[in-house]
Amino acid sequence: MDFITKLVWGLYTPETIRAFENSGLAENIWIMERKPVKKNPVKYFFSYKLWHILFERKLKLVKGSIPNHTTWNLRKQFDAMLQRESYDYIIISYAYWADLIRDNPNIGKAVTIIDTHDLLASQHQNDAGFNKGAALGDELRRVSQFDQVWAISPEETYFFGQFLKDKVKHIPMMMEAPPVVQPLGDKEFDLVYVATDNPHNLISNAWFFKAVYPLLPPQLKICVIGPITAHVPAGLKNVTSIKFVEDLDEYYLKAKVALCPMLSGTGVKVKVVEAMSHGLPVVCSERGLDGLPDKTNNGCLATNDPQLFAKYIRQLLEDKAFFEEMSAQSLASFHKHFSIEGAYKKLDRALGIGE
Repeated sequence: MDFITKLVWGLYTPETIRAFENSGLAENIWIMERKPVKKNPVKYFFSYKLWHILFERKLKLVKGSIPNHTTWNLRKQFDAMLQRESYDYIIISYAYWADLIRDNPNIGKAVTIIDTHDLLASQHQNDAGFNKGAALGDELRRVSQFDQVWAISPEETYFFGQFLKDKVKHIPMMMEAPPVVQPLGDKEFDLVYVATDNPHNLISNAWFFKAVYPLLPPQLKICVIGPITAHVPAGLKNVTSIKFVEDLDEYYLKAKVALCPMLSGTGVKVKVVEAMSHGLPVVCSERGLDGLPDKTNNGCLATNDPQLFAKYIRQLLEDKAFFEEMSAQSLASFHKHFSIEGAYKKLDRALGIGE
């Protein structure tokens, strides 16, 4: 298997590349430049910019749509790779890059697959100049080029399936179950909240600390992990902020209840599935249920009402029998829908393996 990715300065160093190679996940790793370095403006214009303008005209980019990250330089590098090597399967993640295969004679007999991850038109609906109809139509056009469309959630499987029928396969998020699962008893933290600092999380974080946090008992111990810590209100004595940890498993084991106060966004919330894999009950907003096949009896308590959100937290921490019931539901839901063994079976069916 070969893996290709766009060059991200600071992320791909000799050490990180070597670690990826040593992981055995890919035989070859190709890191491609989105555009060449602009050293000489005249040379840059005639060797890249002019060709890229012509390439974009050929693509007929849709005004008001989701971003299209397929550049002429990336397409040229991608085509060169396909000319060197033939593949049985070509899997592209996110529709940003879908036009790498558009009208591409170098594909050969490969089965082409788009791994959607999210409905991007929903993700970008607050962008300046966004046009819902144009974006949805363009996203459907991009993914329709592929032989298969892999959707991570039942909601997106349903949406794409209405237009693309049998091309669409539900391939859920998957992860290995942790070796140690939620032992009962005293914990260092009552609540754990894991988040990046993307726009959706910024809104959700502000809502939680403004609307929910004041309703909670002041003695509760809360652990916040990730870049979102930069946006936690200062001076909260019962909040421990940790920007980065090597192993989240350690902190899920130290906590009783997981939080996911997401008010917007699409796709499966990874933090919810991670918490479920440890048997943690989850208190979340209604968006926190996105991507879960079971919307009830799954270990999650969902509401957008701050009063009820706080009540659910208190109920889990004060009622042992209720906590144990929700913990059991959480773990059972993980094994039913997100265990790596179950997901591998769906992948095998999608790829025609074992038929």
